[in-house]
Amino acid sequence: MTAWVFAAGRMLGLGSVAGIRPSMTLAVIGIVSKLGWGAGLNPTFSFLGHWLAITIFVVLAIFESSFDKIAKLDRLQSRLTMPYRLVAGGAAGAATIHFGWQGIVAGAAVGAGAAWSSSYVKGLTRPKTVPSDAVLTLISLWEDLAVFAGALLTLIVAPVGYGIVAFTGFVYWRVRWRRRAKYRAMRRRRT
Repeated sequence: MTAWVFAAGRMLGLGSVAGIRPSMTLAVIGIVSKLGWGAGLNPTFSFLGHWLAITIFVVLAIFESSFDKIAKLDRLQSRLTMPYRLVAGGAAGAATIHFGWQGIVAGAAVGAGAAWSSSYVKGLTRPKTVPSDAVLTLISLWEDLAVFAGALLTLIVAPVGYGIVAFTGFVYWRVRWRRRAKYRAMRRRRT
């Protein structure tokens, strides 16, 4: 039973960070498994530990991160890459689960769901217009660092995944609360 608690933490944490930077998450999973740290890869996903796959995901992560810093392409890229984020979230959620096909199915479902929710929250927090491109660059850089650290820590210490999901939930709640307060204030001004 305790093994499932740790596995669920990895599913949630890796799925959540894959919703923000899917290629970087898969690259970190491959590198960490190659180094022998944390939970090993499920035999079904052993291809993530090969250097060719790691190199491909690193190159994709560089492109993904670069395009994310361009204000005019931000929303378009987010919409176009949503299916990839869901697939990568499912793969990241299931890659380190060692409970047979039940673990793979559960990991893929939980990982894809966590990827969708974190991608949705990312879309809510991104400003629609920015005063300078530097703002979007700093936001994107923060996301790069958070995804790298979150994936690495989740692979080494599985309960960190619960903290990542809790933080995502808090950010969602905070954004919704601020929007409601803004529109309540606008209604009061009209009356």
